[in-house]
Order: sequence, then structure tokens, then C-alpha cells
Amino acid sequence: MMVNILLWRGALILFALLTVYFSVSYRAGHVGPDDFIDTRRSTADIAPTGWVQLDSDDWFQLAEQSQAKTGDLTLDQTYTLKALAANITSGRALARLADIYYEQGKQKQAEEIARLASRLVTAQSETHLPLSFFWGKTGKTEEIVQTWHVLFIREPQLRNALFPHMRAMARDKTTAHLVDVFAKNPPVWWEAFFNYLARNEQTPIELLAHLYQVRLNSTTPLNDNEMKVYIDRLIKDKRWSDAHNVWLKSLPTDASHYTDLIYDGGFESEWYNMGFSWFFQTHKQVKITPSITFGMEGKRALKIHFSGTKHIKFQHLWQRLLLNSVPYELTMRFRADQFITSEGLKLRIYCTENNQIIAESRALKESKQWITETMTFEIPPDNCESQLLRLEAASTYAHDQVFKGTVWLDSIQLRETIHAEQ
Repeated sequence: MMVNILLWRGALILFALLTVYFSVSYRAGHVGPDDFIDTRRSTADIAPTGWVQLDSDDWFQLAEQSQAKTGDLTLDQTYTLKALAANITSGRALARLADIYYEQGKQKQAEEIARLASRLVTAQSETHLPLSFFWGKTGKTEEIVQTWHVLFIREPQLRNALFPHMRAMARDKTTAHLVDVFAKNPPVWWEAFFNYLARNEQTPIELLAHLYQVRLNSTTPLNDNEMKVYIDRLIKDKRWSDAHNVWLKSLPTDASHYTDLIYDGGFESEWYNMGFSWFFQTHKQVKITPSITFGMEGKRALKIHFSGTKHIKFQHLWQRLLLNSVPYELTMRFRADQFITSEGLKLRIYCTENNQIIAESRALKESKQWITETMTFEIPPDNCESQLLRLEAASTYAHDQVFKGTVWLDSIQLRETIHAEQ
């Protein structure tokens, strides 16, 4: 019995020591109940003449309350100064004081205080957001843009609301240079901003072209996403030649030598899913990947494996073309390994503008050895400025669109026959 009592007392003492330890540890780390519970009093509980000592947040709430109810700048200023007296590093109080001074006609003092507020290490969105409105009143565009820059970094959720205003700055000849600064030395938010510009139809293509050129001249290299969204926008606007030129210049050195009327017909490059290169679309029943096999020309061929579980409207391998209105001949090598299909696959060429079929191959089915397929065609002179080369299901009926097994493509080549004849 005595042993049990001693053990119980020891447990109580150990619990008490642990409680004191964790309490001290939390306080030493500046963590306590206030960090988990909002202990600030509501505005209704705050009385400026009461016996309770008010902190900076209390005085700031009183300033907001007086401004909303009476519009009395003098009282607003009194409470804001008391908020600063309680916490001299309060950025939002400084920003509010700057706005009060501006309303009182003291613009020089107001701007000095605003600049001081923006330099505070403790300044967050509750400081920089009102500062952006303040600089908007003064018309100081350089300060406005710098304030947005801080907000874009610290408060990414505000980007969608402020990007349209940044675009307006970029479009204005008098302020465009302020945005160019960020294009030359892109901050963390630049990619999101350029993506917004490219995807928004209200952005003039001339503005995109200018900012893209500034980025090209920057010491910070363009990333793939910037190139992709710009090329995609040019394609969307049907600026085919511009898109093709930008894409050609964007190719890495090791990929540029694969350019021809068809890009990388041997599937040797690592440059996919952009501009006028091959697009490999993903699907759970299809796996498309360059690989090694017997009889290939070059170092690789393209392997397309079908799982054969369900029907699939296969159109997952394609490339954009930019051909002239002359006769052409296309050749390709094809092989199938245990490829089960009813109607097979066809390689087709379409006019992008009206989806007209210009040419198509024979149905590609089982073939244990490599075979060469040849297509001759001519680009129509009208409504066919760009074209689409696509491997797809030969049939449009779902019951004919079940594929199982593997097919291989290699050495897809295209030439103008009129030049060859001459």
C-alpha cells in the first residue's frame, strides 16, 4: 500500500514538472494562448476613456471607427497617433497617418510617412495594400508599381485582382518602362503575370511581343512556360508564321538540326509538346514514348502501346505544319507487334482552318516487319494556311476503336515533289 502511494505521489510530481517545463518552453518560444485564440477585444468593448489600458490594435480600431462614423480627421489622427505611440513599428498605422495627412493637404509629409511605412520589415499586406491606394491618390506610379511588387510576392492571392492594373501600366507609354524593369530581371511573380497576359484576350499581341523581346534580351533565360504560352497565343490568333518563327528560335541547339518540313520525323529529339513539334497526349489506355527496337533508322523510333481494355477515340499523336500550296510526298515506316484492331489507324493531314482532310494513309494494321507507306497530296490555295498531321483511329465508330498491342513509327519524311521534278 505504501509503495502505491509513493508511486502515485511521484507521478503527480512528474506531471507538475512537465507542465512547468512545457509552459516555460512555450513562453520562451513566444508561443502561448494568444497565438491560438484571438484575444483582441471587439470594437464595442473599446472605450478610449475607460480604465483598461489600450494597445496599438485597439487605438487603430478606434481610428477606423471614428472615420467610418463621423469622418472626423482630427479624431482619426489622434487615435492613429496613439496607435503608433503604443507600437512605433505598426506599418498600417503609418499608412493610415499618411492618408490622413494627404487628406489634410500635407502631401509632402504624407509621402515621407508612406515611404517610411513601406520600408518597415514588419510591413505586411495590411500595410502595403492601403499604401497602394495612397500612391494611387498621389499619382506616383513608380511607388504604386513597387508596392504591387511587394504584394505580389507576399500575398499571391492578390495577383488576380492587381494584374489587370499592372497590364494597364504596361500598355501606357508613360509607365511601360516601370514594367519593363521586371521583365529584364524577372521576380518570382513574373511567370504568373506573363501567363495572365498571354491567356487574356484583352492583352494586345504587340504588348506580349514587346515583353517577350525584353525577356529574350534579359540575362535571365526564358523558361519553357513563357515560350509555350506566347507561342500558344500566337497560334490562337492565327499568326502562324510568327508562331513558327518564335518556335524555331526557341529550339535548343541539340534539337534545331531536326527541323524540316516535318520536325523530327525520326523521333530522335527530346523537344515535345510545344509549337510545331510532336505532341504526345496522355491517356490511361495509351503509352507513347520514343524507344529502341530492331530495324529502326537512327537511334530511336516511336513506340505506341495500347492496353486494349476499352474503346478509345485515338487522336493522341500530332504535329502542326506550315506548308505552301504545292504538291508533296510523305513517306513513313510502320510496324505492328501483336496489334489487334478491326479497322486500324490512319495518318491524316487536315487544313487547320476548316478541318478538311487533305490526305490520308491506308489503314495501318498488323505487320510484323517494317513497311513503308507513301502519300501524295497538294495543299489547297485557300483556307489552308496551316495544317495538322495526326495519327488517329481509322473509323469514327466506337466499336471499331478498340486497340491492343504495340505499333512503331519511324522516319516520317516530307518533300515538295514539284521541286524534285524540276
